[in-house]
Amino acid sequence: MKRDTYNRIVKLFCSFRCIISCHIIMIVIGLGCLGCTRNESVREHWETLETRKDSLENALKTRHLDHPDSLANTLAGFRQLGDSTAVAMAYYTSARALHHQQEYTSAIANYRHGIRASEHTGDTVLHINILHNVGTCYRRMGAMFEASDQLYTALNMAEQYSLRNTKKGKELRSYIYNNLGNIYKYLNNREEAEALFRRALALDKELGNILGMAKNYSTLGNLYEHRNMFDSAYVMYHKALEYDIQAGSRLGIGICHNRLGQLMMHYDSIDAALAHHQKAYELLNDSRYDTWNRLKASLSMAWIYLLKHDLPKAYTLLEETEQEALRLRSFGHLEEVYYCLAEYYRQQGNYKRAFEQQALCLQYRDSISKQRNEQEVAQNSIRYERRKSEFEINRLNLQHEKVKANRRVILISSIIVASILIMLLVLSYFFIRLQRRRNRELYEMNATKDKFFSIISHDLKNPAVAQRNALQGLVNNGHLLDEDSLAEYYEMLLKSADSQVELLYNLLDWARVQTGRLPYNPSVFELETTLKSEIELLQIAFTNKDITVTTDFAEACLVNGDRNMVATVFRNLLSNAIKFTNQGGKIEVRLTKKDHEIHVSVKDNGVGISSDKIPHLFKLDREQSTPGTWGETGSGLGLMVCKSFVERNGGTLTVKSIEGRGTTFSFTVRSAHEE
Repeated sequence: MKRDTYNRIVKLFCSFRCIISCHIIMIVIGLGCLGCTRNESVREHWETLETRKDSLENALKTRHLDHPDSLANTLAGFRQLGDSTAVAMAYYTSARALHHQQEYTSAIANYRHGIRASEHTGDTVLHINILHNVGTCYRRMGAMFEASDQLYTALNMAEQYSLRNTKKGKELRSYIYNNLGNIYKYLNNREEAEALFRRALALDKELGNILGMAKNYSTLGNLYEHRNMFDSAYVMYHKALEYDIQAGSRLGIGICHNRLGQLMMHYDSIDAALAHHQKAYELLNDSRYDTWNRLKASLSMAWIYLLKHDLPKAYTLLEETEQEALRLRSFGHLEEVYYCLAEYYRQQGNYKRAFEQQALCLQYRDSISKQRNEQEVAQNSIRYERRKSEFEINRLNLQHEKVKANRRVILISSIIVASILIMLLVLSYFFIRLQRRRNRELYEMNATKDKFFSIISHDLKNPAVAQRNALQGLVNNGHLLDEDSLAEYYEMLLKSADSQVELLYNLLDWARVQTGRLPYNPSVFELETTLKSEIELLQIAFTNKDITVTTDFAEACLVNGDRNMVATVFRNLLSNAIKFTNQGGKIEVRLTKKDHEIHVSVKDNGVGISSDKIPHLFKLDREQSTPGTWGETGSGLGLMVCKSFVERNGGTLTVKSIEGRGTTFSFTVRSAHEE
């Protein structure tokens, strides 16, 4: 009945587990597909958007959007079509053109319009790019606070970008780190600048971005040069040059040669410096490349020619640079031009013209100071615009919080489903373990039952056959037997009866141990007294086999345990020692104290036990017990009962034996002093 109930519970649990598992798996697969679909959708949307933006930018470059009329006409057309992406890209392209022309205030205004237009497209990449470029404009205007604010906002967005670990996401962070590094370099915080440049460099290395690595190595070299670490700067510049050559970047190679030329001047290597600046000039002498660095090369070459007193070449370069700088209204370059022209006329001996050029140099230096003052005023206006746009930023933050809340719901749902699934898997695992353990226990119980009946049937049969034979002899020949013969028959009957009684007691104890119904009554008692009492009970057996018993009880030992169990264990071990000791043999009983335990050992010099039998002494896995030296029989259950009793009292039972030399059984009992 119990087994049927158990089977019904197992089947019910299995059905419940299967149903729940199927539902959870369907939910997990659904959420996984939803997540995968969402991620793929985001990636596909981004790739499509990037492709369209590239096409729009290429087309818009031909429309001269740096002119207000052209920009207005283009925007009107896109707005009529309702194309927000095209509107955003028109502002972005216009701002970049103005940015390239160093018209930073106008560029920032168009970048701002581009940000507002990009909000309707959900284009995070464009938003980050615009913030980065606005930060660059502020940096070149000298508004470092606002520049860092824009760049850190861009960095925060880049780090929260859903595709932040893609190639594009890492590229964005690399650009921002580099720009922030330039700000800290301007502020002479070279340690922070170097840390940022190295972050950018690490990302570029991970991406295999050769141009990015070249740019960061070049900037690190410039940092070392400002620290007067010229050898380190030389190594960095050459690394940058190597990567620029590998990438085929004409602009990068030109900048590296310019910086190497400046570095050579620190080594007083004028000819080497001239060679580098000439190379830079040749590479950058094209309107498609960076004008600022080309003018820098021209001025550096002119100054070297002045040092070499090669006045015609110096004048040619200065005249060319002056015209270009005037066109660009580059006051910094003009200051250097007139400084060099003053030196040129001084070397000619025309001190009047030299004085005039020096005056122009000072005039442009004052203009630069004025320009800086104007930029400071512009910064106040910028702060006002920044406060005005805080409301818009808050609106965007609220929108971002809604997105985060939706993501949180999905995350929590996924965690709940995953937790239920894990719990179900754990329950299934433990249920399977329980089933396997029950099956194993059932198998062991069946095997034990079979072996037990085999042993008991054999051990019951021997005394019964002996009694039958003895009684048959008395019946058949009783009238012919004398007193001595009758005594032998009576002794045979007594031995078989004793064997049966011993077997019945062992069976009773073993059964009570197996069913857990054996009472355990611990108490504190003197072990020596108990052992002596058991030895006295077996004195007749010692006398019959002429066995000498010696005891070694060095000190009185109080133990804590069940007195009856301990006595039974000792009596069984002593009986076994008598059984397997030859006539005239010797048995030693010893008590020793180790740590918090009392060790009891029973040693005989009997027949001993073979090494292959020792592992099976406490198991029901042999067919019959071993007879004693006088043919004494036994069930073999005694040692198993002893082991159970010893363990019930918190001790251990061990055996050591050498075949032909004797056996030592030892067990431990807790000392009362431990309590």
